[in-house]
Amino acid sequence: MLIRTLITVIALALAVPSAQAKLTRLEIEKREVVANGQSFGTVGAYEKLTGRAWFEVEPGHKRNKVITDINLAKPNANGRVEFSADMVILKPVDMSKGSETLYFSVNNRGRKIAFGRMHDTPSTVDRNDPMDPEDFGNGFLMRRGYVIAWVGWGADIAPGDNRLTVDFPLAMNEDKPVTGFIFTEFSDRNFNGSNPTSLPLSGGSAYKPYPAISTDKKEAQAQLYMVASDSPQPSGPEMPRGAPIAEDEWAFANCPDGWPGTPSVNHICLKSGFLNNRNYHLLYHATNSPIMGLGYATTRDFVSFLRNEDVDDAGNVNPVPGLKHTLCQGISSSGMYLRDFLYQGFNVDESNRKVCDGMNIHVAGVHKLFLNYRFAQPNPYSQQHRERFVPDTNFPRQYAVRIHPFEGFADGILKRPLYDPKIIHTDTSNEYWQFRASLTGASEGARMDFTESGKVRRYLLSSLQHGGYRGDPPHRGIGNRQCEQLSNPVHAGPLLRALIVALDEWVKNRTAPPEMRVPRIADKTLVEPKNLLMPKIPGLTYKGIHNGSGDRDFGPNVRMNRGVIELMLPNVIAPHKVLVPQVDEIGNDIAGIRHPFVEAPTATLLGWNTRTREFGGPDLCDLLGSMIPLPKTRTEADANNDPRPSLEELYSDHAGYVAKVTAAARQLQDERLLLSEDVDRIIAEAEASDVLK
Repeated sequence: MLIRTLITVIALALAVPSAQAKLTRLEIEKREVVANGQSFGTVGAYEKLTGRAWFEVEPGHKRNKVITDINLAKPNANGRVEFSADMVILKPVDMSKGSETLYFSVNNRGRKIAFGRMHDTPSTVDRNDPMDPEDFGNGFLMRRGYVIAWVGWGADIAPGDNRLTVDFPLAMNEDKPVTGFIFTEFSDRNFNGSNPTSLPLSGGSAYKPYPAISTDKKEAQAQLYMVASDSPQPSGPEMPRGAPIAEDEWAFANCPDGWPGTPSVNHICLKSGFLNNRNYHLLYHATNSPIMGLGYATTRDFVSFLRNEDVDDAGNVNPVPGLKHTLCQGISSSGMYLRDFLYQGFNVDESNRKVCDGMNIHVAGVHKLFLNYRFAQPNPYSQQHRERFVPDTNFPRQYAVRIHPFEGFADGILKRPLYDPKIIHTDTSNEYWQFRASLTGASEGARMDFTESGKVRRYLLSSLQHGGYRGDPPHRGIGNRQCEQLSNPVHAGPLLRALIVALDEWVKNRTAPPEMRVPRIADKTLVEPKNLLMPKIPGLTYKGIHNGSGDRDFGPNVRMNRGVIELMLPNVIAPHKVLVPQVDEIGNDIAGIRHPFVEAPTATLLGWNTRTREFGGPDLCDLLGSMIPLPKTRTEADANNDPRPSLEELYSDHAGYVAKVTAAARQLQDERLLLSEDVDRIIAEAEASDVLK
């Protein structure tokens, strides 16, 4: 009897944690029916709930100790760390008509970007505060009956434009904020095509800067360097140091109207103005570092509350009761967020409940986020031309656990089998060039393909660029003059919608999704850039430039993608070979899921583009791809020395073109890679085109 009693007491103690990290209060400040009350399929009308969530975490709990500097936050009377975040929920007015599924969308820099991909909303609608019918596009996620939710996580996000913000405590040294030496960068990304003389230290007004400890540059130990590119030539993992800018040429000052301006610890002033073909590296002593890693706890505890709780500590009722499944989506930097969210162990709450059942990690490549650090900078992201100081590709890079090739220990992003979600990871061609996507599945020495985790399916969306909005005309980047080629207009929405349905069925019914479709070393569809069989297209510059990669040393206080960076320009421990998708005679990717407009092309569609000389060419042109129309006839092709097949050779006439688009769309539908509604739209678009008319 005594033994049984002791066992019961121990079991109860284990089942009920004494200190539980959780959402303590959910306040809904505004409730509005959206889209003029229109019905989304059989689900009916939706309403939008806008408000704020309050949280508490126990800093000593094993699931919170991984948060960098959590021990430096000032606790409340209960010894817990308090913080809060903006939140938005879109829900069926009649929850009984919903699908009992939460679709949690990780915001991107405080913005709600999922509808641009999933709903085909144009760039002209209000994405941060959707209300009008056109803001919801085709309503795909709502017609599926999902509860759609967002919560703030970025402590660098400034208020305004309905961005989701947070209130996180600062890391404190006794009664003063900690200080530290940090590295930040300014580039054409911040200049909007002009030559400004002054910028916030964060690069833009939508982001909070880390203030310098003084406007006195000597006291702040400040140094400013200028470099043509963050990448060496040929491409590699090293980062050039740059040339120092003279002390009398710049200052900590706000000078929008020119030199010398007003001294400011939050701004930089450059006497001659910033140039579009140069990057500027600023090192300085900063202060006011929020506990950025709490940005993972907001998602964990917000989703856990919506899924599992009936009421908060203040007596507020859960507005979306009855949820049984959670699908989480992160796009671009938000996809990097989810990769690191998993790696750091946040897909399980303190009551040992799984957070996300399934994830779509889209266009993150191999990168993890620069978040769980002192003086973290989640806004910058590494690409070939700029911001390569970001810690993003250090081991582990793959989802499955494997042995570190240089140091011998085992690690992986998915290493908690009870709590790891099912993952559909999607990359476009751009991520192979810019976000080193080959390293998600191939060895660092480019010798072999790895076996993927059974919980992961990866797909290349062939020949597409990183992002963009359906219906936007092709353009040339910043100021419409940044890139050599017009951007790639083919939209990923139809492919993503089919894969979300596959993810839903995988989570709920254990129906296996379509087989992975990625380029591989084994079948020679994944190659070194120097071995790319790119046709010699007139006017196209190709030099094999890509974002180099390597394991890097950021100092002794950085491990497992968290900590305190001491080496601002990290040492390269070992280089990686970055591989890219092999192309066909037109220049389009061979492997992956080929959109019908890639399978039946009217143009060479590339995931990459090159910069013009004004913007630092021939470096890669950020996240844009290229569209280079095919010649109409063989005569036209020969006259321009264009080796690609002509439209007439491919299709004979307009009807032939429509027939090939139709066949490609139907084939993808049979393979569960296109939905019937998107098949019909794509065929209608081909019929309405002027191809060979």
